[in-house]
Amino acid sequence: MIERAFRISPEELPEKEVWFAMGYKDSVPDERVRDLVLQMRERLVPEATLRYMYQIVEAEKLSPRQVRFAGKTFTPEGIICSYLNGMTHALLFVGTAGWEFDRAKEALKAEDDIVAEFIADSIGTVLAEMTVAQMEKDYTGTETISMPYSPGYCNWNIREQQLLFSLFPERPCGIILSESSLMTPEKSVSGFFALGETLQRQPYHCQICKNTRCYKRRKG
Repeated sequence: MIERAFRISPEELPEKEVWFAMGYKDSVPDERVRDLVLQMRERLVPEATLRYMYQIVEAEKLSPRQVRFAGKTFTPEGIICSYLNGMTHALLFVGTAGWEFDRAKEALKAEDDIVAEFIADSIGTVLAEMTVAQMEKDYTGTETISMPYSPGYCNWNIREQQLLFSLFPERPCGIILSESSLMTPEKSVSGFFALGETLQRQPYHCQICKNTRCYKRRKG
């Protein structure tokens, strides 16, 4: 198991990614919203300690719908499995914006500012994704590495997080998984990268995904 905790400066959090998480996608919010994003970034990012944990396990694609990681069978479904030809290993991961960020975000509720809470939630989403990006950057393997894939996306049943967490120590990075497969701290992520010498890294093809509730959805 590899585990790391790190912090970032407010300036390292891309404000455009926060706009995207807020639903602006490729448009630019008005000046008032942009200023609020910068204010919340300055306030919240210094409170966050980002953490990730990962391990490398043997993996194979069993069928167009199923894979095996460390002897356990998962069913990520066809969209994800279509990207996994040539996979021989997988990097299984969890990451989180941390309990410290959760507490800072919770403190906003006392101020009764719905807009600030919404922006804080979007900042937390970006921070959690930054743990995954930093993890990939820190990985030193020579194989081709895929995009990251997580339970709950691309028709992969979120309940398989239970199976994924069974391959980690209890409460990895301090994350608690509920019986309904929700993670606490709220801004936490889990999933895998496929690894393989002949694997071809492919971008997400959101136009073939039917999950219309995904905030990252881009129409083809």
